[in-house]
Amino acid sequence: MIRKALTGREVEPSIAFRVILYSYCKAFSISPAEAQHTPMKLMSEMLQIHAEVEHMKSKEIEKEMKKHDYGKSVRGKSL
Repeated sequence: MIRKALTGREVEPSIAFRVILYSYCKAFSISPAEAQHTPMKLMSEMLQIHAEVEHMKSKEIEKEMKKHDYGKSVRGKSL
């Protein structure tokens, strides 16, 4: 059931809530006991913001790696 939820397939609401709660707690270092009364809409919005920020960070890291030609210098060195 959990795997179905993680791959975006339809699951029971209680399973979906637990997966979202877990993700929210993990992303924001909050205990489930503290977060379980957070409105679902707020959790969803915060996770969307978090995902966008992480995506932007990833893009910035990629840009810096290309700027400094990191990929070629690592491949060119022998181990």
